[in-house]
Amino acid sequence: MKSATAQPSRQSPWDILLDGRFNSKRPGRTLWALFSGERRSIAIAVALYVVKQAPASLLPLAVGMIIDALTPLKDDSFRRVLWIAAGYLALLAQNPIMHTLFVRVMSRLLRHMQFILRSALVERLQQLAITFYDTQQSATLQTKIQRDVEAVDGLCRHLMHNGLNGLLIIVYVTTIALLKQPMLALYFLVTVPAGIVLLKLFDRRFQKHYQALREETEQMNARVSDMLHMLPVTRAHGLEDFESRGVRSTFHRLRKRGLEVDTVTELFASISWVTFSLFQLACLIFSAWLVVQQKISVGEAVMYHTYFGMLIGSVQQVLSVFPALAQGTEAIRSIGEVLEAPQLEIHEGKPEAPSPLRGELVFDHVGYTYAQGREVALSDVSLTIAPGETVAFVGESGAGKSTLVNLAIGFRQPSSGRVLLDGLDLRDLDLRSYRRQIGVVPQSTILFAGTLRDNLTYGLAGIGDEALWAILGQANLESFARELPQGLNTPLGESGARMSGGQRQRLAIARALIRNPRLILLDEATSALDTESERLVQEALIRLTTGRTTLIVAHRFSTIRHAHRIVVLQGGRIVELGTHDELMAKAGVFHRLASLQT
Repeated sequence: MKSATAQPSRQSPWDILLDGRFNSKRPGRTLWALFSGERRSIAIAVALYVVKQAPASLLPLAVGMIIDALTPLKDDSFRRVLWIAAGYLALLAQNPIMHTLFVRVMSRLLRHMQFILRSALVERLQQLAITFYDTQQSATLQTKIQRDVEAVDGLCRHLMHNGLNGLLIIVYVTTIALLKQPMLALYFLVTVPAGIVLLKLFDRRFQKHYQALREETEQMNARVSDMLHMLPVTRAHGLEDFESRGVRSTFHRLRKRGLEVDTVTELFASISWVTFSLFQLACLIFSAWLVVQQKISVGEAVMYHTYFGMLIGSVQQVLSVFPALAQGTEAIRSIGEVLEAPQLEIHEGKPEAPSPLRGELVFDHVGYTYAQGREVALSDVSLTIAPGETVAFVGESGAGKSTLVNLAIGFRQPSSGRVLLDGLDLRDLDLRSYRRQIGVVPQSTILFAGTLRDNLTYGLAGIGDEALWAILGQANLESFARELPQGLNTPLGESGARMSGGQRQRLAIARALIRNPRLILLDEATSALDTESERLVQEALIRLTTGRTTLIVAHRFSTIRHAHRIVVLQGGRIVELGTHDELMAKAGVFHRLASLQT
């Protein structure tokens, strides 16, 4: 048996979000972690921004100097104006270059952040146990990867543009005022506390409304996904109007939440504007009084008033970040529902499964209870399946058949008892090494919109055409594949839309055959097929299961006559066990269930 040894491995960039540094309760720290390793680039971006914004920041100073050069007029007044203009022209000349460099550096930072965040989400979704997906909808998870990451990106852009520009102007204005007129500097600084007070008044409202909007958006995406999935059923039963009304009600709730967010955001903006306009009017009157008292010149008065207007604009810019901040922090909390989910499959540090498997499975007094208070699915199940044995599980819906197979795959862990593979507890093994040696054929075949070759060799590489055609022949799918316009390279359409149910099932069998598994888990694939398709699939299944340990969840009892043993489940317990003929002769539960199908 191979044993797993701790090997030093190079961390991927997104591992910083998977090792505990992502904290949805501390979004600021999480944002900083997102740019781990990029601190130098951030410093460069800030420096480039300061330089490129110099013309806008120093314009009022230049205007004030020009006014003072002209009042009163002197012989050298115009020459002084030209020197001031030349200096300002030099500042303007650098802006296109510095702006382009800033955008380049910032864009690389943000695109890299998106890449890291989305990669971390995908990585964690692959690590989470199947139990995590019991309460999650795929459309909701897609929203986290798409919309929530974009919301975090939007927050970063606001911080790098509006937030940085606002802080830069505040520093410029305050510094110049302190150097030239400390009284006005103190007056200027009053605007910052005013902005903080406004923020505190609206902070909780922003968080509340953006959380509601985010949750409603996720529900809308999930509802639209369900609508698209249900289209054939909707059309078949003439329920188009009913379905449209249901989706529209979701749109209505989203519209209501969006209206609430827009109202709070605009109310905040309006109150901010009125408040700071009053400050600006007061500044104008105060500057005029200082001119009358001959404490400052007219040019300085114009400069201070212009700077105060810029200061107000910058404070408003900083405050305008907070709606995006509320949306971004809510997105971080949403992403945390995945990155901080506790239902992880832990493989590191565990020994690998035996290779090759012998294929013995033992259910040792196994019990399983679903979360959320559902009834017991399995209770004290004990069963030994020998290598190469085919065992079928039958019973009414809810008897525990699928739960037992999920325990055998390791998708779920028993609430009590053990599941042993070749004498080893599945909980103590690296399940990835085990699952690479098994084949799973579900009742509903899962295909994607790739070619026949892509679907057949999913996750495998280096398999030649000759081997693929041989596998297709064993799966009774070769004649179909030969008739395709591009053979193995023919696109199958979304979910294999160009294939019949029987052809999809045979492709699933071929996908399992190509892996040459030692253990087969089969949710019987013939329950919804016509007689001819069932025959072809059954022949392929016999080739697949021969010589391999096989667990079958049986729906049609007529198709499991070849099973070495049949396990009858009822209420999560084994009530009968034996061959097909033995169980039919007993005239018990199996006989009754089989009779209902004849």
